[in-house]
Amino acid sequence: MLKEQDLSQENWYHVQKSLSSLCGFSLFIYDPKRKRACTPVTNENSACLLVHEIGRDFPCDEAYDENVRIALESQEILFYKCQANLNYFVIPIKINHDVRYAIIGGQSYFSSADVTGFREKAMKWGISSKKLHDALEKNKISREDSQLKRASDLQAIGTILIESVHYQNQYRLKATYLRKLTDIANQFKNDPSPSTHYGTLLSSLGILFDLESASVFKQYFDDRNDREVASFGKVAPGFDTSGLFLGLLLDGTQDEEHPTVVKDPGELHEAGFPIGMRSCALFPLSQNAHTKTTLAIFNTHLSDDETEMIMTFCLQAGVGLETVELRRQILQQRKTVQSLSALTSFNFHLKEDALYKNLLEQTTQLLNAEQGSLMVFDDIKEELSVMAMTDVSPALYSLFNKKLGEGIAGQVCQSGSPLLVENILADTRVTHVPRSRYKTPSFLSVPLIKNDQPMGVVSIADKIGGHRFTEEDLSLLRAMGSFLTMAIERSHLYSTTETLKEISITDSLTGLLNRSYFYERLTEEIERTKRHGLPTCLIMLDIDNFKMVNDTYGHQVGDEVLKWLSQLLRNTIRTIDVASRYGGEEFTVILPNTTKEDARIIAERTCSAIAKRSSLQKKIPQLSRLTVSVGLASFPEDASSIHELINHTDKALYQAKHLGKNKVVVYKKPR
Repeated sequence: MLKEQDLSQENWYHVQKSLSSLCGFSLFIYDPKRKRACTPVTNENSACLLVHEIGRDFPCDEAYDENVRIALESQEILFYKCQANLNYFVIPIKINHDVRYAIIGGQSYFSSADVTGFREKAMKWGISSKKLHDALEKNKISREDSQLKRASDLQAIGTILIESVHYQNQYRLKATYLRKLTDIANQFKNDPSPSTHYGTLLSSLGILFDLESASVFKQYFDDRNDREVASFGKVAPGFDTSGLFLGLLLDGTQDEEHPTVVKDPGELHEAGFPIGMRSCALFPLSQNAHTKTTLAIFNTHLSDDETEMIMTFCLQAGVGLETVELRRQILQQRKTVQSLSALTSFNFHLKEDALYKNLLEQTTQLLNAEQGSLMVFDDIKEELSVMAMTDVSPALYSLFNKKLGEGIAGQVCQSGSPLLVENILADTRVTHVPRSRYKTPSFLSVPLIKNDQPMGVVSIADKIGGHRFTEEDLSLLRAMGSFLTMAIERSHLYSTTETLKEISITDSLTGLLNRSYFYERLTEEIERTKRHGLPTCLIMLDIDNFKMVNDTYGHQVGDEVLKWLSQLLRNTIRTIDVASRYGGEEFTVILPNTTKEDARIIAERTCSAIAKRSSLQKKIPQLSRLTVSVGLASFPEDASSIHELINHTDKALYQAKHLGKNKVVVYKKPR
């Protein structure tokens, strides 16, 4: 841990030398907190040097510390005599309530009796006559009143100089700390290993600020629990961090600029901290839509400067941590999408027992688990009935059925809250029951809910490799749970593939949005335009002479043309634009926040790209020509409703056809 003196030996020595020269005495500046001099003694008395040279164990340090303590308490100059009969003065210097120093000096004889007394002691200590003579030869007897006067002068001058050096050193120290903390915070931005960040953060703060103990807590908004993800320093015996409720301490007062400091043991105990916890300082680290991360520092007094530096560090580190967390969430979302994509290819036409079995198999595989169960709530029996269970015969399923609130599955279904248990033996949220079927103490259980009503529960256990389940696993299972809920509902409704088409939002041939979803999206954009005043444009494209393509080359070629055009639209339009298949060979593109002129440029670019059709010719060489006619209208400039917008866009498209096709026509209101 860096200290003020570590950065300022030169400053202390310069002031000390100036004060010694001013008064003519040996002296040094003493730091009572560290119980040592800031720098070596200036102009140390030859007699003192001789005494220390013989190597005897004299209690000089103890004398310094005790006399400094007395002087600081009384705030008066104190005089005392050392083992060598040298007379010292101790000048108390108070910078503020927490920072104090002392000037210790003098090292002089007031009388010949002092000298004679030292001579007698020196002979007993075995100091040679020659060395004693040389040391005393350099000493002159000083007047006691003169030393008192100079000590009083030193107190006034020394306080000013030492205060100046102290604050100068504080600024240097603070700048050094901030540089180091900034370097540490910047490391988080590029470090791809988020699991190590919190440990590094705590170790860095613990070393720099001499923390007794500290932890990082993460709160997941879906369950409101604060969970410790890293710790540093001493841990109180029996301190169970799973029972903490930091929200009771924050009480809605925590902000991004100031920590929340609690020093009331009663409040701390009420929030779940053990008896003996004296203080807790909570610093916000990062927050996103799903989690909030908080730094907690325990039983450590922090100065205002230290608090400010830690707060600044948390703000800087929080940016890096949020960046890493966002990257992690993106990777997790990709994994979830990939997992759900695998499930969406599922065959829902299976019989219910086979459907449930296969759904559970897919879920356990995606979670890298060996065991699981899928239970559905039976409204008639008012109980959870097992529909599928790993390695258990269907004949035994009924033995595992549960009423709402009964057992772990019943509790999860009744509460509607997901459950992640890392160790069932230590988790007070669940009642421990014999689990001879399971290899590990960790499991997941997620409710299946539709319209706030329980539909069932999916539970996963025994992660492959014996590992414990994580928050990422829980997030993935919750995403799957939403799909399982939908799948269970659909399993009762599907009779033909038309059902899938009715609930699907995409066109099966082109992969673009279908017509029904087009209306929903256009309605949303129109409403957004009404709220924010930004225009929305609509483009309608129709393939010229498409019937001739089908009649000449066949519907298979016609389908290839439709798919090619759909892909070209995706590549041509912007990310914010919404393309859909309106029907047959007709397509639409919604252009949010777009002026009519910008929309015209996009439409012209699209029309030109289709006319070039270079990639299509490679695929279908026999197709000699392919063009589109395009109509364009804008809301609210050209229409006051969604129906008017579609109608006017269609009129512009019709005009493009009438004017010879392969062109873009922008709707103009009739005069």
